[in-house]
Amino acid sequence: MSAEPARMKPPIYGYIRALPELDPEELLMTSGQLLRWAWDNHFHLAEVFVERRWLHTTAWDELVGSCNRHGVRDVVVPDYRHLHSLPALSHVMQSVIEDVIQGRVWCARPDRDVPECQPLDICGGETT
Repeated sequence: MSAEPARMKPPIYGYIRALPELDPEELLMTSGQLLRWAWDNHFHLAEVFVERRWLHTTAWDELVGSCNRHGVRDVVVPDYRHLHSLPALSHVMQSVIEDVIQGRVWCARPDRDVPECQPLDICGGETT
């Protein structure tokens, strides 16, 4: 009886908007939620990029550059608000990120009050 080789989980990056109302303890808790989501969904959370006020392009550039350098094609955010505070603009940001990294953006905490977008889905469900 031979043992099946262990499969490596694909890497995924996290992205958090650490706006002024997000204190350090909540930032740590949010990072932990991304780690749990990644584990539960069969990913390895390789790194979490944090967007800080006035430095959003820096975090964006680091995320995209790292995705392209290391072949990471999946990004998880806590919810759509971590891409933009408005659902429609969040959807645009999701589309831009997915195009640039040639991958997918997932939401760890779907917002049931925001309708699913088609063909992209900011709520983490399946696309059609």
